[in-house]
Amino acid sequence: MRISYFVPPALLVSARERGLLAGIALDESLTPNSAAQLAGLLSGELDLVVTAIDNLFEWSRTGAELRLLGQVEATTPLSLIAAPGIRSLAELDGRTIGVDAYDNGFALVARDRLQRAGVRAQWIEVGGVSERFEALADRSIAATLLGPPFEERARAAGFVELFRVQDEFPTFPGQGLVARADVLGTPEFEHLFSALCASGLLPVEREGLNLLIRFRSRLGLLPPNFDLSATLVHEDPSLDITRRGAS
Repeated sequence: MRISYFVPPALLVSARERGLLAGIALDESLTPNSAAQLAGLLSGELDLVVTAIDNLFEWSRTGAELRLLGQVEATTPLSLIAAPGIRSLAELDGRTIGVDAYDNGFALVARDRLQRAGVRAQWIEVGGVSERFEALADRSIAATLLGPPFEERARAAGFVELFRVQDEFPTFPGQGLVARADVLGTPEFEHLFSALCASGLLPVEREGLNLLIRFRSRLGLLPPNFDLSATLVHEDPSLDITRRGAS
Protein backbone atom coordinates (compact mmCIF):
# COMPACT_ATOMS: atom_id res chain seq x y z
CA MET A 1 0.00 0.00 0.00
CA ARG A 2 1.28 3.44 -0.93
CA ILE A 3 0.30 6.37 1.26
CA SER A 4 1.13 10.07 1.03
CA TYR A 5 0.86 12.75 3.71
CA PHE A 6 2.19 16.21 4.61
CA VAL A 7 3.45 15.10 8.02
CA PRO A 8 3.27 11.56 9.48
CA PRO A 9 -0.19 11.22 11.08
CA ALA A 10 -0.19 10.25 14.74
CA LEU A 11 -2.41 7.21 14.24
CA LEU A 12 0.01 5.76 11.67
CA VAL A 13 2.92 6.30 14.06
CA SER A 14 0.89 4.66 16.84
CA ALA A 15 -0.06 1.69 14.66
CA ARG A 16 3.61 1.09 13.85
CA GLU A 17 4.72 1.39 17.47
CA ARG A 18 2.07 -1.13 18.51
CA GLY A 19 3.20 -3.61 15.87
CA LEU A 20 -0.10 -3.41 13.99
CA LEU A 21 1.60 -2.79 10.65
CA ALA A 22 3.59 -6.01 10.75
CA GLY A 23 3.18 -7.86 7.48
CA ILE A 24 2.00 -4.75 5.57
CA ALA A 25 4.25 -3.56 2.75
CA LEU A 26 3.70 0.13 3.29
CA ASP A 27 5.38 2.72 1.07
CA GLU A 28 5.14 6.14 2.76
CA SER A 29 5.97 9.48 1.19
CA LEU A 30 5.82 13.15 2.09
CA THR A 31 3.89 15.17 -0.46
CA PRO A 32 4.87 18.64 -1.67
CA ASN A 33 1.22 19.65 -2.18
CA SER A 34 -2.31 18.38 -2.62
CA ALA A 35 -2.05 18.56 -6.42
CA ALA A 36 0.68 15.91 -6.25
CA GLN A 37 -1.58 13.77 -4.10
CA LEU A 38 -4.40 13.93 -6.63
CA ALA A 39 -2.01 13.20 -9.49
CA GLY A 40 -0.73 10.14 -7.64
CA LEU A 41 -4.23 8.87 -6.95
CA LEU A 42 -5.33 9.39 -10.55
CA SER A 43 -2.25 7.67 -11.97
CA GLY A 44 -2.48 4.76 -9.54
CA GLU A 45 0.90 5.58 -8.00
CA LEU A 46 -0.82 6.27 -4.66
CA ASP A 47 -3.44 4.18 -2.89
CA LEU A 48 -4.24 6.43 0.07
CA VAL A 49 -3.55 10.01 1.11
CA VAL A 50 -3.95 12.00 4.29
CA THR A 51 -5.25 15.37 3.20
CA ALA A 52 -7.65 18.21 3.91
CA ILE A 53 -11.18 16.83 3.60
CA ASP A 54 -12.17 19.87 1.59
CA ASN A 55 -9.95 18.64 -1.25
CA LEU A 56 -12.61 16.07 -2.12
CA PHE A 57 -14.93 18.80 -3.33
CA GLU A 58 -12.53 19.80 -6.10
CA TRP A 59 -11.09 16.35 -6.66
CA SER A 60 -14.60 15.07 -7.40
CA ARG A 61 -14.64 17.24 -10.52
CA THR A 62 -11.91 15.07 -12.06
CA GLY A 63 -14.13 12.00 -12.00
CA ALA A 64 -11.69 10.23 -9.69
CA GLU A 65 -13.22 7.31 -7.80
CA LEU A 66 -12.14 8.28 -4.29
CA ARG A 67 -13.56 7.48 -0.88
CA LEU A 68 -13.29 9.23 2.45
CA LEU A 69 -12.50 6.67 5.14
CA GLY A 70 -12.45 8.82 8.27
CA GLN A 71 -10.62 11.63 10.02
CA VAL A 72 -7.07 11.15 11.25
CA GLU A 73 -7.65 13.96 13.76
CA ALA A 74 -10.69 15.72 15.20
CA THR A 75 -9.43 19.06 13.90
CA THR A 76 -6.30 20.43 12.26
CA PRO A 77 -4.87 23.24 14.42
CA LEU A 78 -4.23 26.19 12.13
CA SER A 79 -3.21 29.81 12.61
CA LEU A 80 -2.86 32.62 10.11
CA ILE A 81 0.71 33.79 10.68
CA ALA A 82 2.02 37.06 9.27
CA ALA A 83 5.38 38.75 8.92
CA PRO A 84 6.61 40.95 11.79
CA GLY A 85 5.01 44.37 11.72
CA ILE A 86 1.64 43.16 10.42
CA ARG A 87 -0.78 43.41 13.34
CA SER A 88 -4.25 43.01 11.82
CA LEU A 89 -6.11 41.36 8.98
CA ALA A 90 -6.70 44.79 7.45
CA GLU A 91 -2.95 45.19 7.00
CA LEU A 92 -2.95 42.19 4.66
CA ASP A 93 -4.90 44.17 2.07
CA GLY A 94 -2.92 43.99 -1.17
CA ARG A 95 -0.31 41.69 0.36
CA THR A 96 0.66 38.18 -0.72
CA ILE A 97 -0.63 35.13 1.16
CA GLY A 98 0.81 31.70 0.45
CA VAL A 99 -1.45 28.65 0.15
CA ASP A 100 -1.18 25.03 -0.88
CA ALA A 101 -3.97 25.27 -3.46
CA TYR A 102 -6.14 28.32 -4.11
CA ASP A 103 -9.51 26.62 -4.66
CA ASN A 104 -9.43 23.86 -2.08
CA GLY A 105 -7.99 22.71 1.20
CA PHE A 106 -7.04 24.94 4.10
CA ALA A 107 -6.85 28.03 1.86
CA LEU A 108 -10.62 28.36 1.93
CA VAL A 109 -10.87 29.07 5.64
CA ALA A 110 -8.43 31.97 5.23
CA ARG A 111 -10.13 33.22 2.07
CA ASP A 112 -13.53 33.14 3.77
CA ARG A 113 -12.26 34.99 6.84
CA LEU A 114 -10.51 37.71 4.82
CA GLN A 115 -13.40 38.12 2.42
CA ARG A 116 -15.77 38.75 5.31
CA ALA A 117 -13.26 41.27 6.70
CA GLY A 118 -13.22 43.11 3.37
CA VAL A 119 -9.53 42.31 2.79
CA ARG A 120 -8.35 41.82 -0.80
CA ALA A 121 -5.11 39.88 -0.65
CA GLN A 122 -3.00 38.37 -3.40
CA TRP A 123 -2.96 34.57 -3.18
CA ILE A 124 -0.12 32.44 -4.51
CA GLU A 125 0.27 28.67 -4.44
CA VAL A 126 3.45 27.81 -2.56
CA GLY A 127 3.03 24.18 -1.49
CA GLY A 128 2.71 22.17 1.70
CA VAL A 129 3.24 23.42 5.21
CA SER A 130 7.04 23.12 5.08
CA GLU A 131 7.21 25.08 1.85
CA ARG A 132 4.84 27.73 3.19
CA PHE A 133 6.88 28.12 6.36
CA GLU A 134 10.06 28.61 4.34
CA ALA A 135 8.35 31.13 2.07
CA LEU A 136 7.19 33.08 5.11
CA ALA A 137 10.62 32.89 6.72
CA ASP A 138 12.36 34.31 3.65
CA ARG A 139 9.66 37.02 3.29
CA SER A 140 8.55 35.91 -0.17
CA ILE A 141 5.00 35.92 1.23
CA ALA A 142 3.45 38.15 3.89
CA ALA A 143 1.30 35.53 5.59
CA THR A 144 0.15 31.92 5.47
CA LEU A 145 -1.73 29.28 7.45
CA LEU A 146 0.52 27.13 9.62
CA GLY A 147 -0.05 24.31 12.07
CA PRO A 148 2.15 22.62 14.71
CA PRO A 149 5.09 22.74 15.03
CA PHE A 150 5.57 25.39 12.36
CA GLU A 151 3.40 28.08 13.91
CA GLU A 152 5.34 27.80 17.19
CA ARG A 153 8.61 28.17 15.29
CA ALA A 154 7.23 31.19 13.44
CA ARG A 155 6.05 32.90 16.62
CA ALA A 156 9.42 32.23 18.28
CA ALA A 157 11.07 33.98 15.31
CA GLY A 158 8.92 37.08 15.78
CA PHE A 159 6.12 36.36 13.33
CA VAL A 160 2.59 37.38 14.30
CA GLU A 161 -0.49 35.20 14.82
CA LEU A 162 -3.48 37.08 13.37
CA PHE A 163 -6.14 34.50 14.16
CA ARG A 164 -6.59 30.87 15.15
CA VAL A 165 -8.98 28.88 13.02
CA GLN A 166 -10.30 26.88 15.98
CA ASP A 167 -11.16 30.06 17.93
CA GLU A 168 -13.51 31.19 15.20
CA PHE A 169 -14.52 27.83 13.73
CA PRO A 170 -14.47 25.19 16.50
CA THR A 171 -16.01 22.53 14.24
CA PHE A 172 -13.31 22.90 11.56
CA PRO A 173 -12.55 19.29 10.56
CA GLY A 174 -9.20 17.59 10.78
CA GLN A 175 -7.47 15.92 7.88
CA GLY A 176 -9.10 12.88 6.36
CA LEU A 177 -7.88 9.53 5.10
CA VAL A 178 -8.80 9.17 1.42
CA ALA A 179 -8.39 6.05 -0.70
CA ARG A 180 -8.85 5.04 -4.31
CA ALA A 181 -12.10 3.13 -4.54
CA ASP A 182 -10.49 0.19 -6.35
CA VAL A 183 -8.24 -0.70 -3.40
CA LEU A 184 -11.16 -1.20 -1.03
CA GLY A 185 -11.72 -4.80 -0.08
CA THR A 186 -8.23 -5.97 -0.97
CA PRO A 187 -6.47 -7.90 1.82
CA GLU A 188 -3.74 -5.29 2.06
CA PHE A 189 -6.23 -2.47 2.45
CA GLU A 190 -8.34 -4.31 5.02
CA HIS A 191 -5.25 -5.08 7.11
CA LEU A 192 -4.07 -1.47 7.03
CA PHE A 193 -7.55 -0.07 7.58
CA SER A 194 -8.11 -2.31 10.61
CA ALA A 195 -4.77 -1.22 12.07
CA LEU A 196 -5.62 2.46 11.62
CA CYS A 197 -9.09 2.03 13.10
CA ALA A 198 -7.54 0.32 16.13
CA SER A 199 -5.10 3.23 16.42
CA GLY A 200 -7.69 5.98 16.49
CA LEU A 201 -9.14 6.66 13.04
CA LEU A 202 -12.19 8.85 13.73
CA PRO A 203 -15.62 9.03 12.11
CA VAL A 204 -16.20 11.96 9.81
CA GLU A 205 -18.07 14.69 11.64
CA ARG A 206 -21.09 16.07 9.80
CA GLU A 207 -20.75 19.45 11.54
CA GLY A 208 -17.31 19.88 10.03
CA LEU A 209 -18.51 18.95 6.56
CA ASN A 210 -21.35 21.46 6.85
CA LEU A 211 -18.81 24.15 7.77
CA LEU A 212 -16.80 23.37 4.63
CA ILE A 213 -20.00 23.61 2.60
CA ARG A 214 -20.71 27.06 4.05
CA PHE A 215 -17.18 28.23 3.19
CA ARG A 216 -17.57 27.04 -0.38
CA SER A 217 -21.06 28.46 -0.74
CA ARG A 218 -19.92 31.94 0.39
CA LEU A 219 -16.93 31.79 -1.96
CA GLY A 220 -18.97 30.50 -4.91
CA LEU A 221 -16.99 27.26 -5.04
CA LEU A 222 -19.57 24.60 -4.33
CA PRO A 223 -19.47 22.00 -7.12
CA PRO A 224 -22.90 21.39 -8.68
CA ASN A 225 -24.74 18.27 -7.55
CA PHE A 226 -21.98 17.30 -5.14
CA ASP A 227 -23.23 14.49 -2.93
CA LEU A 228 -21.23 14.12 0.28
CA SER A 229 -22.59 10.63 0.84
CA ALA A 230 -20.93 9.54 -2.41
CA THR A 231 -17.56 9.92 -0.68
CA LEU A 232 -18.55 7.38 1.98
CA VAL A 233 -16.73 4.14 1.84
CA HIS A 234 -16.61 1.47 4.31
CA GLU A 235 -19.31 -0.77 5.65
CA ASP A 236 -18.00 -0.21 9.18
CA PRO A 237 -20.93 1.75 10.68
CA SER A 238 -18.64 3.57 13.13
CA LEU A 239 -17.17 5.43 10.14
CA ASP A 240 -20.48 6.18 8.40
CA ILE A 241 -21.30 9.87 8.58
CA THR A 242 -24.89 9.11 7.59
CA ARG A 243 -25.29 7.70 11.12
CA ARG A 244 -24.11 10.88 12.81
CA GLY A 245 -27.21 13.01 12.76
CA ALA A 246 -26.77 14.48 9.31
CA SER A 247 -29.16 17.22 8.27
